[in-house]
Amino acid sequence: MRAVGALVSWRSLVHSWQLLGSHDSARVRTVVGDAARQEVAAGLQFTLPGTPMVFAGDELGLRGDNGEGSRTPMPWDRPGSWDGATFGVYRALVALRREVLELRHGGLRWVYVDDDALVYLRESPSGSVLALARRASGAPVRLTGLVAPPDVAAPALVNPYGGAPPLRPAADGTLTLPAAGPTFQLWRLP
Repeated sequence: MRAVGALVSWRSLVHSWQLLGSHDSARVRTVVGDAARQEVAAGLQFTLPGTPMVFAGDELGLRGDNGEGSRTPMPWDRPGSWDGATFGVYRALVALRREVLELRHGGLRWVYVDDDALVYLRESPSGSVLALARRASGAPVRLTGLVAPPDVAAPALVNPYGGAPPLRPAADGTLTLPAAGPTFQLWRLP
């Protein structure tokens, strides 16, 4: 991702569409296999630099392989066929992007990468948010140097996206991110 991002200017990157699928590709649910991994993919789409562009029906969990199978029309007349939980995820991510300035106008700093987890910061003069995208369970990710050691009254880091309890720094300021996956989480740093 860094190599691709380095090929274009920052201005171009932040104004480019972030696509997970289109009428010319397999649908994201088909590619990733299930709703939990689709949430991780959508979390990345809505929090990395660029403009998220959702192919009609991906937010409903539609499936389809390449070609005509991925061009499944929107089932407007069959709301009972929609994956309501996935639709709720997309609604929450749209609201999160609208609410959190750093996701629209912040810089990007990679913090941790392994085969199953990405951790990055979106930073602006108004603050920073820490994102964890984990496609599978693995070892807990321990980060140092991102927050000062808390005093006794320091509040936990708030997760504006939800789905996980607030994150509490250790006495030395180390943050331990969840090991369970798939998951997408976001925390506001002090």
